[in-house]
Amino acid sequence: MSDIIRLLPESIANQIAAGEVVQRPASAVKELLENSLDAGADKIQLFIRDAGTTFIQVKDNGKGMSETDARMCWERHATSKIKKADDLFKLTTFGFRGEALASIAAVSQVEMKSRREEDSLGTELKIEAGEVLHHEPINCPVGTTITVKNLFFNIPARRNFLKSTSIETRHIYDEFNRVALANPGIEFTFFINDNETLKLQKTDLQNRITDVLGKKGQGELLELHETTDILKITGFVGSPEYAKRIRGDQFLFANGRFIKEPYFNHAIQTAFQGLIPEDNFPYYVIFFEIEPSKIDVNVHPTKTEVKFEDSKAIYSILRSVIKKSLGSYTLTPQISDNQIFSFETSSLPESEVISKFNSPNVNSKYNPFSTDIQPNKRQDWGKLLEPFKKPESNFYDGGKKSDEIYPKPENQLFMLEEKLLFDGIFQIAGGYIICSKNNELILVNQQAASERVLYDQFINQFEHHNIAVQTLLFPRMVEFNAADFNLVYSLIDEIKYLGFDISSFGKNTFIINGVPAINDKADPQITLEGLIDNFRQNEQKLQLDKKENLARSMARNAAMSATGALTLMEMELLLSQLFQSPQPNFLPNGKPVFIKISQQGLSEMFGK
Repeated sequence: MSDIIRLLPESIANQIAAGEVVQRPASAVKELLENSLDAGADKIQLFIRDAGTTFIQVKDNGKGMSETDARMCWERHATSKIKKADDLFKLTTFGFRGEALASIAAVSQVEMKSRREEDSLGTELKIEAGEVLHHEPINCPVGTTITVKNLFFNIPARRNFLKSTSIETRHIYDEFNRVALANPGIEFTFFINDNETLKLQKTDLQNRITDVLGKKGQGELLELHETTDILKITGFVGSPEYAKRIRGDQFLFANGRFIKEPYFNHAIQTAFQGLIPEDNFPYYVIFFEIEPSKIDVNVHPTKTEVKFEDSKAIYSILRSVIKKSLGSYTLTPQISDNQIFSFETSSLPESEVISKFNSPNVNSKYNPFSTDIQPNKRQDWGKLLEPFKKPESNFYDGGKKSDEIYPKPENQLFMLEEKLLFDGIFQIAGGYIICSKNNELILVNQQAASERVLYDQFINQFEHHNIAVQTLLFPRMVEFNAADFNLVYSLIDEIKYLGFDISSFGKNTFIINGVPAINDKADPQITLEGLIDNFRQNEQKLQLDKKENLARSMARNAAMSATGALTLMEMELLLSQLFQSPQPNFLPNGKPVFIKISQQGLSEMFGK
């Protein structure tokens, strides 16, 4: 039998290696931007076309390269950073393995121009699929310009796995934002299809966060600053009222390098416990400065996964530092009629805050970090029986429409021609409605039911353009970060079909003149931001067209609270609307809305 093991050709080996480093256009953008940082540039420009699939270019004013270095940097494992294995634990730069440029060149067509300040001429190279086609002197400015064209042109199967233009562009925004946040002292400019999308001037970290992530409100950034024997922690966290229902705008950096570390994310989430709802997430930009020998960044080709020598100690320090920052602000719970907490933040001393807000709502002894808050034990057990009482006004008269029996509720979604009858309805803690009909027990998830009803209406609006808009007395201006602004702008026609009266108003800003009538009591800015957050989340996970995604996103965003108390009339209305749905059993994502238990099923449960 002949031998079967052989060495791979270098071109194929390079393409396989490229698959680990260059997973999508954003991967190439990340590597090129980090090379510019390592070159000491203080002005960096990024250009992309077609979400980076046909054109990526990074220009910098860094120190440039000699003719020999310009050629050698494209070879695999050619590096100036490592001479021996111990150097891996003394790294202070981003690139060090010499894989990035070689991997990019293996799957694209590359052009590079580079010149050092002491050289009269620079160097130009052209490379295709890893093969150098052109190498000669050229007149060019100091610094380096690298252009990547037709990414994955020689691996069409890889290109077929790329997502839509909007998703790939969003990934590029993410990489750009990470680099920009970590380097506020550097000027960045981002061009998409030859249009300047974002220009970031040199500034401090706080202003850079506002420039990149958008201004969410006055005093929303709480500063972190702590130095210990293990590490130094700096940065900012968003105040509790700016937490969101989905993950996003959460950045951790170790020695200037963006990292993904769920363990530390959990520490931050724990520090906010009791200040934000359990299903919400704060936003933050946090930096660790730690001895390079205490971390290992060489555990993943993308270098976003990092091992720490003492993760448990860092977890405890991080949580304590954030609690200290939150505690430096007065967080006063304001209890409304429905027992929902809201918080007001102030950097004033506690004595001044108490004097300024001299009202029964201010509790000077309130500790936001205490876990000993006890719920109100008083209960009106008589209310438990109210749903089973049958006052004449609560039941439908077959000869009249439901709106003639009782006034239209504020959150009524559409008028019913007929109202279903149930033998009994009541609500239990946790946001569930129990009702019975035709000898069956029905357990309904009230938030899911609301979401199902809203989804049906938004789909109806898209199909028939029967749009109900509530005009705002005072228009609202909403500022987004550059990525979200471009996303909203691309969806503006579809968003209007949902019931928004919206138009662009200056850089990264929209003006809202009207909101969907079915959700007119909600804050317009929160409603629109929540819609976009949900849209992006769906876009990453699901293959949906824009209208379907928006209908699902808006329904989820506008659905009633999972635990909000409902009156008997509101429960009857919600159930009536639900059971008129063409598919009341399930949400669009396939999750159940209600569960039915028959009389026979009950008997079996009790062993009869």
